[in-house]
Amino acid sequence: MEATLVHDPRPEHPVDGWFEPAVAARLAAAQIGTISDLIALIERRRHRWYTAVPRLGPKGAQRIVDWLQLHSDALGRTLSPSALVPRRQWTAEAPERPVANGDAVAIAPLEAIRVPAPLDGSNGMNRASGSTCRLRTDIEAINAWLDARAASEHTRRAYRREAERLLLWALIEKSKPLSSLTLPDCCEYVHTFLSNPSRGRWVGKSRVERCLADWRPFAGPLSDRSRETARSILTAMCEWLVEVSYLATNPFSGMERAATPSIFDAETRSLDFEQWRLVFDAVTRPQYTFVEHRDRLALLLAYATGLRRSELASATTDMLSVGRLPGVEAPVWRLSIGHVSRRRANRSVLLPPIVIEALEENLALRGLPSALDCPEGTPLLAQSRNGGSITPDGIGKLFKAIFTSAAAAADRNVPGSGRRLALGSTHWLRHTHSAHALAHGADIVEIGKGLGHASFSTTSLYLKGDGWRRLLGVERLLRETFRSDPHQNPLSGASRAPRTL
Repeated sequence: MEATLVHDPRPEHPVDGWFEPAVAARLAAAQIGTISDLIALIERRRHRWYTAVPRLGPKGAQRIVDWLQLHSDALGRTLSPSALVPRRQWTAEAPERPVANGDAVAIAPLEAIRVPAPLDGSNGMNRASGSTCRLRTDIEAINAWLDARAASEHTRRAYRREAERLLLWALIEKSKPLSSLTLPDCCEYVHTFLSNPSRGRWVGKSRVERCLADWRPFAGPLSDRSRETARSILTAMCEWLVEVSYLATNPFSGMERAATPSIFDAETRSLDFEQWRLVFDAVTRPQYTFVEHRDRLALLLAYATGLRRSELASATTDMLSVGRLPGVEAPVWRLSIGHVSRRRANRSVLLPPIVIEALEENLALRGLPSALDCPEGTPLLAQSRNGGSITPDGIGKLFKAIFTSAAAAADRNVPGSGRRLALGSTHWLRHTHSAHALAHGADIVEIGKGLGHASFSTTSLYLKGDGWRRLLGVERLLRETFRSDPHQNPLSGASRAPRTL
């Protein structure tokens, strides 16, 4: 009799028929009426879906997910791995990837594009004849260019984005391989398509992870400046492919600029000495909460090293090492920076004592041992909630809050004086590091190496104009100011006693 009364759950069943009243009431408060609604919420919000349900925590959410997985056959739905696993724990096998149907090319990231043999570029019309180049297809050629020319993970992402966009456009819109594109094709791509890619097919509704089927290569139309950046990158890519005898000619050669390149001016996007002191004062406290101390450490680390926000986010204690330098008595700390995905370092930066001491204090606040004894993967900058690493976007928001606080403090002293500080971002600290280091007499070649610049010409932009020369005038003020309190100068390398938290 019991067996005849038992039914399997169905997607259209109401949740109050399967969950205890307290849980069902919480789900109902989140406008979840059926099991189908519940599955849709989990797929949409992914592993932290329960934050949309009042008074439902991670343990209760896990019990619901376990129940759904137990009855997946009856429900005819299996929750996707990407809905259950945090993004940082995704593997190449876990999330679903889009696939092509038949001979069609599906919109997908470079690592997941499935190209039919006639379009793979092996017989492209612009292939160099009689070439001994070992690169066979367009995708192989793009990856070889990325490996050869991307000096950092940040640069690699930017280059990859432009290359995969062009490749997808050639395959889908022109039905030809990248190695068959002509100058008119490239002009159409840069001057027409990039200014208005069709919404829905090419433009995503929101930011979606690369491994998901809803990923799209565009967030919207590109500005003139962004189109010019794309043209410049793709011109360099095709020029390299000509050099390695993969292409016969550069199809971007001779194309008009999409926009006049902006003049780089480090002075307008960096802090002079007084502004730096205002920003530093904004994170200085007699005593610190964990978040306040973490923010101070982040500011010191960014200013002392000039790292990009992605590099700050990925920095961990196992990237640290201690050694000696000629003529320096105290131990010297280094932070290795490189391609995180390829697990190799391509440069290192020196860390002054004030940064190391702030780091050790922060690790103690987290209940962790000294930096060199921490478990592998321990982030230098950690979230307050779970001790995990902060995302690059989180780093950007952190510094935006610091600049906003500094701007408010400046406005309280002199109304309107904080307007420029309010525009600051993480990259301003990178420019500030370079400009202040030059003002202290640092070698420009060494600065370029520390910043990860692929070319000396990039670093030399800091020497154009009169802004950096005016910084030389504050060197005396820097030394005089920090003579009484040397531990506040991250560029000085002076040691100090630990500050009470």
